[in-house]
Amino acid sequence: MFRHISLILFVLILNYAQGQRKDTDYYTFALLSDIHIGDTGANALGRARSAVKKINELAANVSTNLQAVFITGDLTNSAMPSQYETVRDVLNNLTVPYYPIIGNHDQWLYNSTWEDTAPVGDQLFAQTFEHILNQSNIVNYPNGTVWNPTHSCPSWFQNYRLQIHNNIFIALDWNSRHHAVASLGYKGSMPGADLYEFQGGTYSWLEAQLGQLEKQRSTIVLLQHQPFRAPFYIPGEIYAFGEGKRLRVDHLLRRHSSLKYFGVFAGHFHMWSDGTAFDDMPKFRQFETDACKVAQAIALVTANIQTGEIMSIEKLYGDEPTDEV
Repeated sequence: MFRHISLILFVLILNYAQGQRKDTDYYTFALLSDIHIGDTGANALGRARSAVKKINELAANVSTNLQAVFITGDLTNSAMPSQYETVRDVLNNLTVPYYPIIGNHDQWLYNSTWEDTAPVGDQLFAQTFEHILNQSNIVNYPNGTVWNPTHSCPSWFQNYRLQIHNNIFIALDWNSRHHAVASLGYKGSMPGADLYEFQGGTYSWLEAQLGQLEKQRSTIVLLQHQPFRAPFYIPGEIYAFGEGKRLRVDHLLRRHSSLKYFGVFAGHFHMWSDGTAFDDMPKFRQFETDACKVAQAIALVTANIQTGEIMSIEKLYGDEPTDEV
């Protein structure tokens, strides 16, 4: 009888331990991209609210173990202060920590009748999200502007890194500060990427981070707006990375080949895409999240807590918004 009871207790304890282990061997993080607050034609605000509501529902499910949300650029439509304030207010409703990454639409302030004289949106981004970017878990975040010789202006490159369990996330600001083609009536910045290979620039900053991480065994995840590789039908030189720039980053990453990379999460092209960024790094994955302003799109990523391995990526959507704003 005693042995029978002991066996039952052992089985119950084992099942409980397995259940606990199942709850703690993985965690998830969510990705949003291209919110474009200020684009009233797309009902961007309603769609952002819907996506936030869906993420909070996921977070409420303990088994999801949702621990962070990353927003991979174009939080605003034209970097106006009111747009920054609105998107911050919407994102502050998230019940888990969120981390914004700057996009090309977040660079240059303009509206239908006015445009700023310089791309100071990066400074407004820093001011708007200082409550996040100044947290103690944010590592090596630049503390102010540097002279940007590429575009002859001061720039505050919004680069930072943080660690969640065994994943190191590196947020990168490659966004061009070059003005769009004004003669054709365009405002704001060009949509492409620049490397900024100078002191305080993004390429140099990333080079320093990879050097510091040489002995880390964590899985490294890059987060940025433009993907490294554009689809064949989109000219990368204009809309993302030109081939020379893409290969420069490829060379930098391969110089630190001892590091364990997942790859890069991006947005920008308003579509789902899952592929590779570099021909000679076939395991370096490039995943793009569809635009929140189009489909309330959310990517839910599951990672192994012990190894940092990305186990799965799920495409989700918020409810179709009913409020027109």
